[in-house]
Parts: sequence; structure tokens; C-alpha cells
Amino acid sequence: MEYKVAKYIQIKEDIINDIKSGVLQPGDKVDSESALKKKYNVSAITVRKAFNDLISEGYLIGVQGVGTYVTKKQMIRGLTSISFSDELLQQGYQIDMLVDKIEEVFNPSISDILEISHDQPIVCVRRVRLANNEPIAYQSSFVDSRTLNLEQANRIHENASFYKTLKEFKIFPVWVNENYSVKQVNDKRVAKLMNIKKNADTFFVKRIAFDERDKVIEYAETYFNKDWYSVTVNIKI
Repeated sequence: MEYKVAKYIQIKEDIINDIKSGVLQPGDKVDSESALKKKYNVSAITVRKAFNDLISEGYLIGVQGVGTYVTKKQMIRGLTSISFSDELLQQGYQIDMLVDKIEEVFNPSISDILEISHDQPIVCVRRVRLANNEPIAYQSSFVDSRTLNLEQANRIHENASFYKTLKEFKIFPVWVNENYSVKQVNDKRVAKLMNIKKNADTFFVKRIAFDERDKVIEYAETYFNKDWYSVTVNIKI
């Protein structure tokens, strides 16, 4: 006996097959509801059922008033490594960075975090993190200039990694404390570098890195594109 497959399941399977075969790439817009209604000779309810299932299963994302798109593969942090670059590499991404600024700054609040005097210069390294050639984060790292000076910090251009640069100068973070929240990007220039709209919501991470003596080495602030980023925490009881 031949069983008839429900139309919404057929639509789902066809779209999933197109995604898996590469016909549809992450970020591609899928056919509209009206186009699929005509193609499969079905009602709007049937198409919406297929879309709703694909969205809930993580294959598609709907943008109100614009259309439905193939989701981008997220960078999932398992909190298993201090190095953000290492975690991306482990997940098969091609990584790169665009250095925005390397400068000396004075900031009393950050000085307090670094446990240094307010008149001590702080080296700030600001960069855009790239995965598969797309911007996924804007990161600012702050270090006591006596720990890493401007000339040394500029080695990041060759190393393409802040932590490799620290290692080059015998600076070894061994553990970090991170705080996660949601924060809008209010700086128009930073939003442009991240390829998002100004005032868009992002995952905002504040990180303090320590050495083996529990001395603060680095304070960092990172805006992560929420379409590219998630965190997984395993808890064993």
C-alpha cells in the first residue's frame, strides 16, 4: 500500500533537502508563502505549518514584513576554553580579525577592575572578530601598559590573536570570570563594523582574566551578534 505524505511534510522535507545539499545557503531567503502555495497547490495554512515547524526546529528564521530565511550556523560556546579563537577553530570555522584601534586610554572604572592607579595608562585593543568572513563580535581588551605596552600590543596584527600575543610576552591567563547580559550597540560606527543596525540587541560579555596567582591580567568587553552566538552550559548533579 502506498501512503500519501502530508503536503506540509513534503514542503518541509524539500526545504531541508535544499539546505543540506547546499541549494539554500545560510542567510538565503526561501520562497514566499504565495509562491509555495502555487508550487504545491496547497492552502496558506499548510505552508505556515511547514514554516512554523522549520522555524521551531532551527532551520529557518522569520523576519516580520520581510520574509523567511535560512538560519546561520551559530557559534556555540561550551565554556571549555579561555581562547575564543580556539573554540571557533574547534567548531570548524575559518577565523580572522580586523583590528580597529590600539591605543592608550585612562578610565577610572577599568583601572579599578585591573587594580591599578587611575593615572596609570591602559592599553586598549579593539577588534572585530570574524568567522567564515562574517563579523560576529566586537571586542575591546584592556591591559595595564606595564604588562603589555603599545608596541607589544601591535604584534596582534601578525599573530591575529590577542591571547597569542599575550603568550609571546610570557603572559599566561589561566582562568576567567565572565558576566553575560543583553545590551544594545549605541555606537553607530561599531554597529557598522558588526554589520548590524544601531541600537540592535547583542549578547554583551564582560570578562576578567587572571593569572595563576589570581592577579588580574585583562578586562574585556565584547558585543556578540545574537544571530551568531549562543552559550551551552552542562551541569552535572
